[in-house]
Amino acid sequence: KIPALMGEVDVIKAMQLLPGVSSVSEGGSGFSVRGGSIDQNLVILDEANVYNASHFIGFFSVFNNDAIKDIKLFKGDIPAEYGGRLASVVDIRMKEGNMKKLSGKGGIGTISGRAMLEGPLWEDRTSFLVAGRRTWMDVFLPLAKEEELRDNKIFFYDLNAKLNHIIDNNNRIFFSGYFGRDVFKNQFASMLYGNATLTTRWNHLFSQRLFSNLTFTYSNYYYS
Repeated sequence: KIPALMGEVDVIKAMQLLPGVSSVSEGGSGFSVRGGSIDQNLVILDEANVYNASHFIGFFSVFNNDAIKDIKLFKGDIPAEYGGRLASVVDIRMKEGNMKKLSGKGGIGTISGRAMLEGPLWEDRTSFLVAGRRTWMDVFLPLAKEEELRDNKIFFYDLNAKLNHIIDNNNRIFFSGYFGRDVFKNQFASMLYGNATLTTRWNHLFSQRLFSNLTFTYSNYYYS
């Protein structure tokens, strides 16, 4: 329900409306918390670091709204489990998939299209979620009047996936991943950058009063 740039709903822009949080540029997804700089914020997706959380040089965030379950912002008293950051921690968790029925959603916005599908692989035991988003404006470049624009490439895309499996009443495992890229190319220059994350988590319940979480994460930021 929040007015969004070019119709793209964005959890980061919604967060910018909170007290103590401000945008670093008009319409951009970069944010400052209580006067801190952008690189003093830790952004994690399912416990894996996201080193560059923006597309189109900061106008849009990398988070597909259809795949997000929860977002928490710590502006102070940051728990020790997150390590150290001067300004804030943004903890984002993906949906775990519907274990009862197959469902999906999607849409076409001003600059991009998106789709999400979730459902059970094994009812009440295993669920999956797959979501994707891509800009589509570049498909019209070959129709441009100026010939030098026809061979240009400019777009971004995101892919989210998650698998959730209940082994038994005391054990549960999750596999989740994200992959996204920005692409810009013309006859003079080219630029390609984006993130990749992978998370594996095992939840074990020893008793009603004791449990453990064991997590392996992989994070990569590529730029050329």
